[in-house]
Amino acid sequence: MKKNTLSFAFILSFLLIFTSIQPEKVISQELTITPGVDITSRFIYRGLDLGSSPQVQPSIAFGYGDFNFVLWGSHPLSLTPDGDGYKEVKFWMNYTFDLGDFTLTPQIENHFDANTDVFDFDEDTGTHVFQASMRAAGKGDVAPDLLVGYTFYGPVENTIYIEAGVGFSVGDVGLRAFASGQYSDPGGFVDLGYDGDFVLNGLGLSASRHLRISNDISVPMGVLFALNPKTERAFMAFSISF
Repeated sequence: MKKNTLSFAFILSFLLIFTSIQPEKVISQELTITPGVDITSRFIYRGLDLGSSPQVQPSIAFGYGDFNFVLWGSHPLSLTPDGDGYKEVKFWMNYTFDLGDFTLTPQIENHFDANTDVFDFDEDTGTHVFQASMRAAGKGDVAPDLLVGYTFYGPVENTIYIEAGVGFSVGDVGLRAFASGQYSDPGGFVDLGYDGDFVLNGLGLSASRHLRISNDISVPMGVLFALNPKTERAFMAFSISF
């Protein structure tokens, strides 16, 4: 009963936020479609190395005013068949409110294992996991941010995830330090045997800058250091975006 009440509260709050969007502001905007791809040496997510191999992560983003809908995937970077290797597809939609000194972005996303049936939404047999989240992000030279997410549907429900960070720059390098934690019932979303405890599952630092290829071409690149204090594992990853 408690789990159903929490799920209903999250869904209701998102419906109230999305229905508060003023149609006349959205109509004046134009649709944008942005394809992109990231290539990363490791896919580090919530203190876990997903796939344990380099990954290619293509995306298609649809924007309409401050509303976004994104299709995204990740699969091993390999020129040979990868069989049942880690493959994920997800989509999300969000709306960003500009509140002056900071922005507020509610989001709903769906993760699922691309090795399984895409149309199987059954909680017992499918792999679709739905999460609602809210992200507040500051502006300026030193910009704090806070994300709170709740997994409300799927085989691994009832997971609360919290991540806090602060972004700043040194010269032409953008930096972000962060810390994250989660609470879930045993067997929750990205649960590494946490046994229903609240755990600190992430401490890290990311650094990004533009890598100049020629006088006219430069591409974003990033390096991530992440530590999972609970499992005592550390990770480094390099990524480049097109």
